[in-house]
Amino acid sequence: MKNVQSGLFLNRIPYVRTGGDSRPIVVLNGGQAFVRRPTPARAIRDARRIARLLPSDHAIYILGYEQSPPADYSLDTIVRDVAQILQDETGPAIIMGISFGGFVAARLAAEHPGLVDRLILLVSAHRFSPEGRRSIDRQIECAWQGNFQGFLEEFGLVFRRPWLNWLMRLRFRQERPRLHEMMNDPAIIVRGLSAVAGEDFGSDPSWLSRVRAPTLIVGGTRDRFFDVEALQETARAIPSARLALFRHETHMLPVERPRGVAKLVKDFLKSSSSQRNGSLREATVPP
Repeated sequence: MKNVQSGLFLNRIPYVRTGGDSRPIVVLNGGQAFVRRPTPARAIRDARRIARLLPSDHAIYILGYEQSPPADYSLDTIVRDVAQILQDETGPAIIMGISFGGFVAARLAAEHPGLVDRLILLVSAHRFSPEGRRSIDRQIECAWQGNFQGFLEEFGLVFRRPWLNWLMRLRFRQERPRLHEMMNDPAIIVRGLSAVAGEDFGSDPSWLSRVRAPTLIVGGTRDRFFDVEALQETARAIPSARLALFRHETHMLPVERPRGVAKLVKDFLKSSSSQRNGSLREATVPP
């Protein structure tokens, strides 16, 4: 990854920029951006992981989240910040939301359609699955208690490949003595996760009908945070949506199947037509 730049938007929102000069892609990262203490090395590592999913000729901006969020931090706060960044800094862009970031991306597209050229929801939907919601609630409880080991263990067996789960458990054991140094302040973690978990998105998905951008939704059929039902519900509610389901893949789909995801994204961005008038195009990608 060349030509990497980093800085702050609005003097408080960290970002990393890479790629070329074509129409910008703005990436809204997952909730892990709240969890660990931010470091330049971690930001670059995350940017490399995300950039390989996107065409390198685009200007790619990977946004973080406010490092000291206020007590009244909410999804609306984050959406306003991103909208201002698009208006003042990057211009209208292709928006990709990963996991937690998908909540922000979808709401942004609904409330500021003129700023979103295309929308990509990666391992994300407009709501959590019931199991995913319970997991987020337990993570918030562990964070409040300063129980970082319990917080990390809540992720469980998130990979499809057993050896990756084994490596993750080994890493957790190795990091255990240093968790309080590596993890963010509990209040920041709670405020970040609560910004999304504090809302019941599943009660009324009608706001998704205001999304006008052609939309690609990519998920795994074994994702415990966003199950197939949630993904399909989101796709049906967005007037111009394509849904791609990777069979047997989990929430770590972008890590385990980066080439497959990158191909879908590239094809979507190159295509000139889209499904409109409420029609849904769904495809299943084999293992």
